[in-house]
Amino acid sequence: MILGIGIDLLKVSRIKKILDKYGYTFLSKVFTENEIKRNSKFISKVNKFAKCYASKEAFVKALGTGFKEGVSYKDISLNNLNTGQPFLSLSRSIKEELKKKHQPGINQ
Repeated sequence: MILGIGIDLLKVSRIKKILDKYGYTFLSKVFTENEIKRNSKFISKVNKFAKCYASKEAFVKALGTGFKEGVSYKDISLNNLNTGQPFLSLSRSIKEELKKKHQPGINQ
């Protein structure tokens, strides 16, 4: 069931500027330790962090909350299957928010 659709576009140069200025301070506020560790090893790490950031933004738009109502960047983690297919891991608080939005048997 589709609960919402979200899209986010950003300039990779914007993430590069933020990384150059704030470095780990920015990373630690927006990304999980696993995301930081995984993405930092790539030559194109700025692109990887930009993709991850945009994915999180798109998800909260689809959820309909934005980054408020107790939802933070670290509640969402972008991961990949062995095949490379991306998927999101969600915190307990976001899973609860999803349950509120989707009540089986009710058409909205």
